[in-house]
Amino acid sequence: MTAQQDTLRFTFERYCDMIEGLQEAGRSFVGYDDEMESGDVLLRHDVDWSPANAERMAQLEANRGVSSTYFFLLTSPFYNLSYEANREAVSTILELGHDIGLHFSTHQYWSAEPDREELESAVQTERTVLSTLFDEEISTVSFHIPPEWVLRRSFDPFQSTYEERYFSDIAYRGDSNQRWRSDPPFADGIPEKVQILAHPGLWNDTDQLFEERLDAERRNHFADVSSFLEYQFVDDAVAR
Repeated sequence: MTAQQDTLRFTFERYCDMIEGLQEAGRSFVGYDDEMESGDVLLRHDVDWSPANAERMAQLEANRGVSSTYFFLLTSPFYNLSYEANREAVSTILELGHDIGLHFSTHQYWSAEPDREELESAVQTERTVLSTLFDEEISTVSFHIPPEWVLRRSFDPFQSTYEERYFSDIAYRGDSNQRWRSDPPFADGIPEKVQILAHPGLWNDTDQLFEERLDAERRNHFADVSSFLEYQFVDDAVAR
């Protein structure tokens, strides 16, 4: 285990420590529709593979009076937002007072930069689906593994978490692949304004390496699919 992994354990306990540390420093948590002021924190979560973990993290935040924004994929092989358990997880996140947004994967559509109109049209289609599923206005988009051509770029129909005002004009801290952009994220003090990205799938009750997290998700996904097949096709066939 490296020094970073020993210091920065990706556990829910350490995550709560970070949130409480920001609160103790007098920081306020705001949303993407708010005007950011000195001392404000934009807290966001890109849900790459685990709505259940997102729900757990949302509950921990709500217990501490913190609201954040959860961004969900419509093109993930790991979860379907129309599936009952996932619908309920997102509904709970909303009931806890959090916002939701679209986690849009350009990689599902293009291998190179598309025309601006084509990009905005595809995003709008997914925004409409997500909005219809949960009866929520979806105004903010977070690009999944963002290609260079969406960084520091603004779009008329929606706001992006990678616009300059959120990505360049203020500090940015992300935990992608369990590697903070700054190690540790506030080693040089808490910035005046900051956007924080924490992926729910990377955090749990116990610490694991990133590769172990991925392997566990593969096993969980296989178990879920197996259970669904048994329930939907084997048990149901016997009942008929």
